[in-house]
Amino acid sequence: MEEIFTLTQEITATTPWLLPLVFGLFGACVGSFLNVVIYRMPRGMSVNEPRRSFCPQCKAPIPWYLNLPVISYVLLRGRTACCGKHYTARYCLVELVCALLFAALSWYFCTDDIITQLMLCVWAAAMLACFCIDWEQMVVLPVLTLIAGVAGVCVNLLSPWFSGDGVEPLQGLMSSLGGAFGGFLLFRLVALAGKFFFGRRQQAFDAPQEWVLHQAADGEDVELIIGGERLLWSELFLETSNRFTLVAGTESTHESGAGELVFTVDSLTLPDGTRLALEEHEELRGTCRGYAARKEAMGSGDAWLALAIGALCGWQGVVFALVGGSFIGIAAAIVARIGRGTPMPFGPALIAAAVIWLFWGVELVAAYMGWVETLFW
Repeated sequence: MEEIFTLTQEITATTPWLLPLVFGLFGACVGSFLNVVIYRMPRGMSVNEPRRSFCPQCKAPIPWYLNLPVISYVLLRGRTACCGKHYTARYCLVELVCALLFAALSWYFCTDDIITQLMLCVWAAAMLACFCIDWEQMVVLPVLTLIAGVAGVCVNLLSPWFSGDGVEPLQGLMSSLGGAFGGFLLFRLVALAGKFFFGRRQQAFDAPQEWVLHQAADGEDVELIIGGERLLWSELFLETSNRFTLVAGTESTHESGAGELVFTVDSLTLPDGTRLALEEHEELRGTCRGYAARKEAMGSGDAWLALAIGALCGWQGVVFALVGGSFIGIAAAIVARIGRGTPMPFGPALIAAAVIWLFWGVELVAAYMGWVETLFW
C-alpha cells in the first residue's frame, strides 16, 4: 500500500493532470455500467444476467465494439445499430457526467490516499444512478443509497481531514454516522410534518356521485373518476403507505351497504371488511358522497438519500441539501412549467445540492456569513 501512495505522490507532483484523466476515462466506463443499473434495477432485472448489454428496442445483444462509452453514441448518431431506432441521449449523458465527476473529484480532492478517491467515486456513481432512476421512475432504491452511505463512511474514516481540520479517525467516523442517521431522521420528521399539515385532501358532494375505477386510456396507468373528476393512480399512490377513502360509498358488485371504501395501491376494503384485490377486477364502480386522500408530502426515498448525503457530507451537508434542493426544485418546476399538484421527484434536486456542497459548500457558507456580517454589522 505504501508503494501505491508513493507512486501517487510522484504522479501528482510531476503530472498533476494524469490522475484526473485516468479517473475520467474510468468514469466513462463506470457510466456505461450505470446505464445497465438504471435500466434494469427498477424493473427488477439482474445487472449480471444477461451479461452482455442489449438493445432496449429489439433486445438484440450489443457487441463490445458498439458499446464504447460516449463514442458509440456519437458515431451512431443516437441510433441503434441493430434496428436503427433512436434511443435516449441519457445513455451518453450518464457516461459523460460520470467521467466529468470522477475527473473533478480526483482533481479537487487530490490526496495521496488513492482509496479515498475511489470511495468518493463510488459515492458519486451510486448517487448518479439514484438521480437518473428517481428522475425517470420516481423511485429511490435503498440499496444504492446504502452503497453510497458505506462509501461516505469509508471516506471520513480513512481521511478524517474530510470532516474538518484536526479531526481524528474516530471523530471522522462519528461525524459520518451522525450525519447519516441524523439526515435520515430529519427527513422522516419533515415528511411526517408535511403529511400532517399538507398531506390530506378532502372533497364533499351535496348529492351522491358515481365513481369508476378502470384502466386509463394510455394503457399504462389506472384512473379513478369521481363525478367527472379524473384522478390518476400514479399520483394518488406515489408512496405505498398512501390511502384514498370514499365517504358514504358503495360498490356495485357487493351488497355491503354504504360506508367508508378505503383504497390502497393494490386493494379496496369495503365497509364490512371485505378486501378486493384490484388486479382481479378490470373495473369497479359505485357511488359516494365525498372522498379524503392521505399522502406523503415527501417520499420515503428522500430520507434514504439524506442518509447517503449525511454519511459523506455530515449534518451540515444534509441541511444544505434540504434548503438548496428546495430552491433547485422550485426553479426546475418554474422552468419546466410544472403545475401545482403535479408529481415531481425531489431526489435529483437533493443530489444536485449535495454535489454543490461537496465541491463549494464551505466557501458558499463562508461567503454568506460574510455578507450577513457586512449587512447587519
